[in-house]
Amino acid sequence: MTNKKHALLSASSSHRWLKHAPIALLEAMVTEESSEAAEQGTAAHAMAEHFLKLKLGQDSSLEGSIYHDDEMERYCQDYANFVVEHKESLGENTLLFIEQRLDFSRYVPEGFGTGDAVLISNNILHIIDFKYGKYYVNPENNTQLLLYALGALELVESIYDIEEVRMTIYQPRIGNVSTWTMDVDPILEWANGELKVKAMQAAKGEGSLEYGDWLAMTKIKAISKDRAKHHLELRKYELKEAHLLNDEEMAEVLSHVDDLLKWVKDVKEYAQKQAVEYGKDYPGFKLVEGRSSRKYVNPALIEQRAEEKGIEGIYQETLLPLTKLESKLGKEQFKEVFGDLITKPSGQPTLVPESDGRPEIVKHDVNEDFNVEKGEKNYGND
Repeated sequence: MTNKKHALLSASSSHRWLKHAPIALLEAMVTEESSEAAEQGTAAHAMAEHFLKLKLGQDSSLEGSIYHDDEMERYCQDYANFVVEHKESLGENTLLFIEQRLDFSRYVPEGFGTGDAVLISNNILHIIDFKYGKYYVNPENNTQLLLYALGALELVESIYDIEEVRMTIYQPRIGNVSTWTMDVDPILEWANGELKVKAMQAAKGEGSLEYGDWLAMTKIKAISKDRAKHHLELRKYELKEAHLLNDEEMAEVLSHVDDLLKWVKDVKEYAQKQAVEYGKDYPGFKLVEGRSSRKYVNPALIEQRAEEKGIEGIYQETLLPLTKLESKLGKEQFKEVFGDLITKPSGQPTLVPESDGRPEIVKHDVNEDFNVEKGEKNYGND
């Protein structure tokens, strides 16, 4: 799998720059190291490509990775089977492009991306996007897939008269395999209208950028003035006189809490990295040696010394954590063997905004636990 060059206005970040045009240029000013999740995703994509090529009888080799394991291998093989099955269902003359560069620069300045699997048959274009993360991705109105579709249409427009576009998210770790279908005309209408206008704004850094939880997912999450300004609004509750927050004020403070905690963490991690790795000095702050824990110099020597002294019981054996055992066996075998021995208790109540998708807990009436008339505790059946 070749190293991929990333476009300024990338398909994968289009959901941000289409809504908040300046973000693309702002993020380009920040260098961000790869995360473990990103490296795991890269390893999974390489393995998925490898198994798909082998499934098609093509030569392929795969470089080893610390992220490769039985679970990833199983998911990637399933992905390869899925793609080949859909290729066969479209007919024997179906074209399949694997890890194909897709150029949509007709609509987005210097815009391009890489399609994991692109199927073309007669008047049908099918984009299949492999996602190894656990954050649910919806294919409906997914601008990344729409941009890939535009790039694929550019690739074959002189050969095929595409009428229907199918866009699939293949996300095996959470069981999300979903497809959205569109006629090609609305896609081209969107591309020649809204997309062109907003892409040009993004390329120039024009337009507005407003605070939202989405900022926590960007490269500028720690240094965004918009994010800082939003949370610094809480200073208006500074206690100049002794008083208590009323319910409305408490609700406003609560609306900040989740992202405020993330923001504080992001700022501290950013400043720490700048100070440690680049010698950055912040007024009023200094670097000191943090707390550390004792550790064995050499576990083998500990075992040897304990044996010499007749000391036993230096090891403990416990069950694998549930998720690790499930990954080791696979979800189906795990459920078949241990399903009746697994329980999932109700989670502790947690206060969230009304916009949260989870159903509200029915508030418990304390009168059910107490006999109000008798003034006695009701302990249930004797």
